[in-house]
Amino acid sequence: MADVARLPPIIRGLLRPEAYPHPAHDLELHETHVSWVVLAGPYAYKLKKPVTLGFVDFSTFARRAANCEAEVQLNRRMAPDVYLGVVDVVERDGEIRVGGPGRVLERAVWMRRLPAEGMLSRLLAREEATPALIRRIARMVARFHATAATGPGVDEYGDRSNIDAHWQGNLREIEPYLEVTLPSWELKVIRRYVGRFLDANDRLFTRRIATHRVRDGHGDLHSNSICLVDDRIVAFDCIEFAAGYRCGDVAAEVAFLSMDLDHAGRADLGWIFVDEYVRRSSDSEVGTLLDFYKCYRAFVRGKVLSLRLAEASLPDPTRQEITAEARAYFDLAFAYAGGAPRPLILVTCGLPGTGKTTLARTLARRLALVPISTDVVRKQLARLAPTEHPTAAFGAGLYTPEMTRRTYAAVRALGARWLRRGVSVVLDGTFAEARQRALVRRMATRLGAHVLFVLTQADDATVRARLETRAADPTNVSDATWEVYQQLRDCAPFQPDAFEPFVIDRSGGSDPESVVASIADLYNR
Repeated sequence: MADVARLPPIIRGLLRPEAYPHPAHDLELHETHVSWVVLAGPYAYKLKKPVTLGFVDFSTFARRAANCEAEVQLNRRMAPDVYLGVVDVVERDGEIRVGGPGRVLERAVWMRRLPAEGMLSRLLAREEATPALIRRIARMVARFHATAATGPGVDEYGDRSNIDAHWQGNLREIEPYLEVTLPSWELKVIRRYVGRFLDANDRLFTRRIATHRVRDGHGDLHSNSICLVDDRIVAFDCIEFAAGYRCGDVAAEVAFLSMDLDHAGRADLGWIFVDEYVRRSSDSEVGTLLDFYKCYRAFVRGKVLSLRLAEASLPDPTRQEITAEARAYFDLAFAYAGGAPRPLILVTCGLPGTGKTTLARTLARRLALVPISTDVVRKQLARLAPTEHPTAAFGAGLYTPEMTRRTYAAVRALGARWLRRGVSVVLDGTFAEARQRALVRRMATRLGAHVLFVLTQADDATVRARLETRAADPTNVSDATWEVYQQLRDCAPFQPDAFEPFVIDRSGGSDPESVVASIADLYNR
């Protein structure tokens, strides 16, 4: 909204409340590479940009108008009450208006405005996305797939040659960004995995078509296209401009949302979604295809972000954010391609305030790890909310030796539950005692898992500043204070043993790339 002057006159005109035949408070403009969306009071209006890109042609009024009609028709399959129709945007008496008489300038998709706080992405950020909600979403997607169109005109999009062509196009398009957002060693792993999977599963792709598992789906099913509205789940904004991006194996659609949940650092919810979908759809082959399509979805996300770097007008901070986010998606694709061993126990350990929890969360979303925190588990055992902070002297209350023993035992039990089904985890805790680390190594041996320890370190000044900032954060889970840090530092220093950690100085901030690169060195390069 700040750079209004660069907008076309029609969009500037729609940023006036007088342009609408209804009260239009809280005007907001959202922009993508192919559209403008104006939020106006209880409604939203979406206009197509007059652009021609490799995957879409909106160069003429007729094409844009037809696309608006298609968007409404297709999205009414999952959100009939949201997509109200297509309206004219006109010029009348020298002013831009929505509807009524006048010279028609554009057509716009007319929608009900969805509550921003109900978006699944917001719920995830606030840690309010519950397993029960994710199961409801899985059931909704399974019902949609059961009735979505299939057969001639759709089936060809599930053909192995079509899938291979999409992959080859993506691999070509990312070449200019090698070593910028995608390291060449990650690309090598991904390319090898894709080729082997396609060659080994030709019959599977053919069988998926024959058993009607290729459907005219949503095409863009992620946490920003799902909204909770008065306890009703709405999936909106499907891909309407290209059937090739919307039609495909239902496993690819399941993989998209599952990957998105992984990227949010909630691989546990991703597996809950997959499990419930398989249960409701009776599609037992989803598991075989899941990593392949997750890899594809993560790779495409990284590629799309990388392509934005070609925009010369991007400010440097935005460019850096896009680069980091693209790299995170490519790390995910690398992990799905077998770049990280499975199952893997990654342990982030260190004293309070050294950054181990931040690192654990970052690695969870970059490597599809289920996060398990001693801080959270300790509160669960005490039947406390994660953000409750009972006061007690050092070594007392929740932090007696017995309570600490119970906490670490519960963390290992939770980890083992995921490891037995081949799912990797990140264990986040101090792990100061050599015995605690030895028990993790013993569990890894018993379950056939790989284990890597990452010891985080920081100087005292950095730790103190972090702990003081954390104390004012209402979402903080840790009970550690500067005084607790000093006591742990002095009485429980890390003693050398056989766990050979990657030592990271985190005084300057997060460094997940070094951990991913270390994993690649150990297992791939």
